[in-house]
Amino acid sequence: MTRPLAQIAAAYDQHMTRASIPLRALAAMLVALFALDNVLLLGLLGQSPSIVAALGLLAPAVLAFLTWKAIGGAHRVSVPTIALCLAVAAILLVLGGEGRLFYATADWQIRDAVLADMGKHRWPFDYWLDGKSQLLRAPVGMYLVPALLGGASQIGRDWALLAHNALVLGLLLAIGSALFEGRRTRWIALIVFVAFSGLDIIGNLINQSATHAANWEHIERWAGGYQYSSHITQIFWVPQHGFAGWTAALTYMLWRKGIAPIGLFAASLPLVALWSPFALFGALPFAIYAGVSVLLSGAWSWRDVLICGIAALLAVPALLYLSADAASVGGGLHPPVAITYVLLLALEVIPFLLPLLRDKAADRPTVLIAGTCLFLMPLWVIGMNNDFEMRASIVPLALLAVAFAEWGSRQQSGGQKAWFILLVALGSVTGFVEMARSFRLAPSPAPRCSLAGAWHRQTGMVVPHASYFAARSAFPVKIDPAERVSSTQPARCWDQPWHRLRHGQERP
Repeated sequence: MTRPLAQIAAAYDQHMTRASIPLRALAAMLVALFALDNVLLLGLLGQSPSIVAALGLLAPAVLAFLTWKAIGGAHRVSVPTIALCLAVAAILLVLGGEGRLFYATADWQIRDAVLADMGKHRWPFDYWLDGKSQLLRAPVGMYLVPALLGGASQIGRDWALLAHNALVLGLLLAIGSALFEGRRTRWIALIVFVAFSGLDIIGNLINQSATHAANWEHIERWAGGYQYSSHITQIFWVPQHGFAGWTAALTYMLWRKGIAPIGLFAASLPLVALWSPFALFGALPFAIYAGVSVLLSGAWSWRDVLICGIAALLAVPALLYLSADAASVGGGLHPPVAITYVLLLALEVIPFLLPLLRDKAADRPTVLIAGTCLFLMPLWVIGMNNDFEMRASIVPLALLAVAFAEWGSRQQSGGQKAWFILLVALGSVTGFVEMARSFRLAPSPAPRCSLAGAWHRQTGMVVPHASYFAARSAFPVKIDPAERVSSTQPARCWDQPWHRLRHGQERP
């Protein structure tokens, strides 16, 4: 009886091995999606539809082909793994409010309005704000494809956004599975990555003891002006920033593991800028290290230069677009509040960093760069809030999470295993609090106002228009709007109250 069962198991394993997709095909698809966003931006800025259509067919295909050729064919991802990753991605996004089945945080008041304006109005469109013509100037990479697919239909836009984001996140998780060997290690990595967070529950208990006014709806606010966001928080609040940072971290790790060449990592940076310029700041230290390493070792080829050059050329309009009047946002050094800063590091960074620094099998340069970034990022601010710290930290936090998962999967002693499980369990409380809120509160209402109309009616923090708008005259090329968004707005921007989290607004 044992022999037939063993034969059946062996046959099943062989079948699963055959039912797989080359890793390079998944990577090519991911690169093509980001390339398409950069092309579609030209349409938003008024370029001829025929030119945009031609480039939309050509540029993603060229970058996908170069990615396919650059990555060897030895690595494959099983179909069940891909299906699992897509399912996990879809479930997390639905729980975060996409598809409008569950509660979405107040940040989506602005995000929904951006998507609605892009779907309902002819490109390019402008707003009349502060006595002048202003254009939307924001990281719009996440909205371009859903806006085109959904058009004027609210349901169409909602579900196009969900499908689009589930595909991107599912691809990231599926490609990331290739970094780990063995089913057990992959499961550990998936659980750790999704649940990864600092020890916010301890920080919030300290805050409760000190102030008697802790926020239990969004416990990451315990440190006031400091925050290193959990991965669940990134998905629920700011998926565009999370996906951009995780793409940069993933392509960096593929290079470090010898799975993909340096050109893929280099190309990913300009391509994701339209999703999150903040994430690029966090990727720069790793890009400098990678660049110096390959120059000293000579481990680069003409294909690396070509794929990076094409990606950078394709992203030039996005970089110019994002830089239009960007200086008005402001920024500079942020002197730390000593006690809070020390507590932040003690609960969010050091517990995960220390075992990695003692681990001989860890990627020490990557761990050291990540640790240094996380120690320094709270000391700088861009804009009116801690956006820089929360979003630039996405790349080093992702790399720290992956290294910690690898370390935990190798542990044999009871003490080290217990420490690993304890940190993951305590950190996962943050994500569970976020998910629990989705079940307690009503689904988010559909938007009725434009972005300009919703701006001063949002229930969270209202920041200057410069965060999402720029004067038309500030753009380096002349843009003639095809349509103006009406200044006449409904009396109510939402047909039902939108629950406001106390001190919970991340940023529009």
